[in-house]
Amino acid sequence: MLFDIARLGLIHAAALISVAALTCRDQIVLRALLVLSTLLYILYYFVVPAVLLWDAIFWTVVNLGVNLFMMSRLLLGRTQFRLSEDERRLFAAFGTLSPGEFRALMQIATWRRAETTQILLREGAPVEKIYYVLDGTPKVSKAGRSFPLHALAFIGEIGFLRKTPASATVTVEPGTCYVEWPAKALSALQMRRPLIKVALDGLLASDMAVKMAAA
Repeated sequence: MLFDIARLGLIHAAALISVAALTCRDQIVLRALLVLSTLLYILYYFVVPAVLLWDAIFWTVVNLGVNLFMMSRLLLGRTQFRLSEDERRLFAAFGTLSPGEFRALMQIATWRRAETTQILLREGAPVEKIYYVLDGTPKVSKAGRSFPLHALAFIGEIGFLRKTPASATVTVEPGTCYVEWPAKALSALQMRRPLIKVALDGLLASDMAVKMAAA
């Protein structure tokens, strides 16, 4: 008798957990509860009906697999797992991006270390790439004047934001470590991921403000 009650209680427990999941705002908690509910449903299908409900079991297992897959993506999006040392430095410098958003940004990025003096921007030329310098001292030349720029700074952000040609020529010395993003690919990513656009626009605006204050 008690065993029968316990078996029948499976379906009610699974349903209650599923309802509770719908009240959760945190996506990971929500999906974890749905996984637990689904496991109880699968157990119910195996131990209660006289004949195994293979169609119900199949689609419940599919539901379980989808939820586990989405949970793994959500967890990966909140952790710094598999970030290299340089990527962790860059992630810490950015600050406002989540690990998942940062990974999306890195998928279209290229890491560089200058072997010779490199010209990143040329005054009056279109801004086709955005740069971020991690190490080294970029040199800015404009209207016949030159001055150094601190590391941990964007290069080309003004032209990118305003859709205008480069306002100065910027060079880096051998050994400088920097990251570059194609401007078109970055704009496309911002269109697809509005949260990245908000965070990146804030970073670029903050970088511009620091440069203006230093000037």
